[in-house]
Amino acid sequence: MPSQFNVFDVSAEFLMDVANLVSTSPHKLSKEDIINSFDKNPNYINLAISQCILLGLIEIQGGFYIGSLKIASLIKSSERSQHKIQFRSVLQKYPLFLLFITFISKGYNIIESAKMVKGIFRLTVSEKIIEKSLKNWGIYADLIILDKNVIKIPEAEAALPTEYVKNLLKALKAELQANLFLIDTMGPSVYSYLIEKKINIDDLSYALINYENEPKLSANKSSQMLEFFLYKLAEDKKIDVKSYNGPIQLGNALRANKSILSNHSNLITGFGTIRNMAHHDPDKETGKPWEFTPQGAIITTLAVPTLMRSLYIYSTEMKQEF
Repeated sequence: MPSQFNVFDVSAEFLMDVANLVSTSPHKLSKEDIINSFDKNPNYINLAISQCILLGLIEIQGGFYIGSLKIASLIKSSERSQHKIQFRSVLQKYPLFLLFITFISKGYNIIESAKMVKGIFRLTVSEKIIEKSLKNWGIYADLIILDKNVIKIPEAEAALPTEYVKNLLKALKAELQANLFLIDTMGPSVYSYLIEKKINIDDLSYALINYENEPKLSANKSSQMLEFFLYKLAEDKKIDVKSYNGPIQLGNALRANKSILSNHSNLITGFGTIRNMAHHDPDKETGKPWEFTPQGAIITTLAVPTLMRSLYIYSTEMKQEF
């Protein structure tokens, strides 16, 4: 499991203070600059800096620290009381937190969930720190309410004043729900494999959320996710992936390698065809582009994580399941 993830014992409020400092500064800051800006133990500040980088709140450039290109402008233009919104936007994409609340939503208690996150991501930090930090970060971000160790996502954001903030929080909630559904569908082992291979599930989440309004783009994004997955799976099986293009060729190579079954290969051919329909215009036979319905988009999007799970458990456990 990659080392780009970890959990440190630092409060979410202080993480956002550090992120705000770096994002607001008109110039790059050194570690010493950041330490001198707060009346706290330097070791604690160092942990906060590391965690901010891991969460994507700040970036390091040539040994100096700058605001994240994706979120710095939002942080520095927000009041301190609204920093929890920006924190939520990065936390609910953080694989450790996503897996943590996925386990809890399945009935595991806080400590059990922390231990499984520790095991899957091979973390060296104690499960107590994992449990404490992820729980408190989630509470700060209004993502967690603990009721007998069951996670709930409250509707408290409705009291916030601006329509923009309301819409932003609505979008964030939909994204979190989509991510949890996808992790549940593909299973923790496949999700951790995707993270290990640096394959982000954002495109699959987007497809799940937007299949009605953007069916063709959703079908394209979800079938592309399958292609990324097949590429990495074939790479693991020592297949010369550079010799193959697209899901169909990768599926055939995996089949020839006996890493998957004939039925798997047939399914991949179907999704490879969908990929061509959604990505390549016009159709060679008619000279016209394909139009996608929401039904076609949602079927594609729902089946991709199921197929990835089937391919993964067969290639690793020789288990036939779809």
